Amino acid sequence: MNLGLIKRKESWCLTARGWLASTLLLAGVMVAVITSIFPFLALNRPVGGELLVVEGWLPDYSLADLKTEFGRGGYKLLVITGNPILKGEPLVEFKNYAELTRSILLKTGWPDDKVVAVPSAEALRDRTYTAALALRAWIAKSEIPVRSITIFSRGAHARRTWMLFRMALNEVAEVGVLASQDLRYEGRRWWRTSEGVRDIIDESIAYLYARFLFRP
Repeated sequence: MNLGLIKRKESWCLTARGWLASTLLLAGVMVAVITSIFPFLALNRPVGGELLVVEGWLPDYSLADLKTEFGRGGYKLLVITGNPILKGEPLVEFKNYAELTRSILLKTGWPDDKVVAVPSAEALRDRTYTAALALRAWIAKSEIPVRSITIFSRGAHARRTWMLFRMALNEVAEVGVLASQDLRYEGRRWWRTSEGVRDIIDESIAYLYARFLFRP
């Protein structure tokens, strides 16, 4: 007699074949995520437009393809965004990445009237969004009618840049994006280097934060 305190209950559990199938399914999902995450983050969706906008923190090698894209896209101006340089202030001539990168491009032959620096205020977080807001303010003061722009970013940072610039430029201009090559690792095989693993994990977390938690 159990006095109504216990009862018999049928339960289901995986067989050996079920466990094998589940393991193979999970492995397949993991492989799909691993192989598709870089193309997802390194978004290429240019829209042309009046402005080609480049993030000033990009390394010099990422700037090499700018002239080709500038001519192909029919842009009127190359606009460089950039936050303040927070290290070495007493030693460096330039106080932000926008003006530094503009100077680099002029040294490599860009015409002075085609390159504009749009520095942003100091920001210890949400730097990309802060740079996008500075661009919005510059467009509002500019005499150039801007209907669409394309952002030139690097590798896995591109999708987050595109999303945050779209937030900042909502109802101002259509925003496209181009992801330049990241020479620190091979994008399609990012898991083969520590640099690639760190970058993809960091950018994935940052994208999820910007996508679901960030509020302008």
